[in-house]
Amino acid sequence: MIIKELETQTHTDPLRRAGYEAERQMAHYLKRAYGEDPNKFVLNNLRVERKGEVAQIDHLIVLRFGLLVVESKSVAGQISVNEQGEWTRWWNRQGRGMPSPVLQGRRQLELLCALLTDHTAELLERGLFGLKQRTFSAMQRDVLVAISDGGRITRRTEVPEVVKADQVPERIQHKVSELQGRLTAFAFSDAEMTRICAFLQNRHVPASEAQSATASVPASSKPTPPRGLTGVVSPPHCPPVAAPATQASQGHTCRQCQSNQLSVQYGKYGYYFKCGACSGNTPARPVCPTCQEPARLSKSGAEFTAACAAGHQWRYWTNV
Repeated sequence: MIIKELETQTHTDPLRRAGYEAERQMAHYLKRAYGEDPNKFVLNNLRVERKGEVAQIDHLIVLRFGLLVVESKSVAGQISVNEQGEWTRWWNRQGRGMPSPVLQGRRQLELLCALLTDHTAELLERGLFGLKQRTFSAMQRDVLVAISDGGRITRRTEVPEVVKADQVPERIQHKVSELQGRLTAFAFSDAEMTRICAFLQNRHVPASEAQSATASVPASSKPTPPRGLTGVVSPPHCPPVAAPATQASQGHTCRQCQSNQLSVQYGKYGYYFKCGACSGNTPARPVCPTCQEPARLSKSGAEFTAACAAGHQWRYWTNV
């Protein structure tokens, strides 16, 4: 299933335009292969942030056994990889070194997994009859580099991650079949896959929005004091951050049955979502959309407001 379509982009720079065309080609192949597949979820052009770092992923496939990143590369001529794993792009018989897209994809996937790990309790269920929290540590993590159809690949050493764009679905199916034969393989439940996709879709920050937010910060703004200082430091005053009209319902579903018939209640361990469909409990752990730090909830009637240590606050939920 296609969870996030590729966003339309317009570029005047020829290289960036060619890169977008490679992504569009790959998105087409993935949609043809998995558009109606209930066990594979595709998110195109995903951009998420964590503690000031950004993971920009061309194509993410959420599989039953883990995550797979596809890096699309536009190649008009030839790509070669030598014995040391160094990449060279060739055009008109002239070679030019380039960063390894395999390592690039691994770095993006590593940051994405760190973000998911931060929210383990929200996204994964508890095993052993609810006694032990499942983690992402055993999850399968793979990277493929898709070379555009018109490009040529010269390998002096085996690079299994590099394939032509039209071969990616076949390579993914081979990986899935391989993992299905392992009895001890990690596997997501249907509910976990749904939660992960909803979480990532909600955390996506388009590059245009990020650039606008950066440009709007006054040059005279004082930096936030570093953490770990003794004494109490009052956060700078910030006006409430207006939340989108649908934020109160997006990304909040029961972790047991995926229902959105929820209400926020207070218990022994703080605020949590109570499901009206199955009576299950889901932790309410807001994260600031501005600085990515944990936030606290406060209640005023039926409305719940979240606020972080930096002074950002937003409407989190309204009980109906």
